[in-house]
Amino acid sequence: MVNKRSPSLKKHVLIVDDEPAVRRTVRGALESSGIECAESENGAAALAWLEENHVDLVLADYHMPIMSGLTLLERVNRTLNGRTPRVILLSGVIDEIHKHKAMGLGAYAIIDKPCNFRELVEKVNEALDF
Repeated sequence: MVNKRSPSLKKHVLIVDDEPAVRRTVRGALESSGIECAESENGAAALAWLEENHVDLVLADYHMPIMSGLTLLERVNRTLNGRTPRVILLSGVIDEIHKHKAMGLGAYAIIDKPCNFRELVEKVNEALDF
């Protein structure tokens, strides 16, 4: 017997981006698909929030002040012991070396900005279906 979550249970995503307009737009796309969302303006604030709260997925911008998405990915994997959510990075400016580093650190996916929101929702749902 395969253990799958009940379809009635909502999935939770933390959106981390320093641009409020990006957070609002991504949140709208995900919530219209039945996904509950929380927001954070940078990686440091997200990490502090994650120490007290649980989500199924972190959707983080790669390039942010205070703490980048890549550093957040490293710290999430190191500090949340057993409660580690999957991480998808969004970026408009990430080179191949850093893409490979992110994937090596356990990023589920890297999505280029600007993104197609239908494809983003599909990738998020794929990451949440575990």
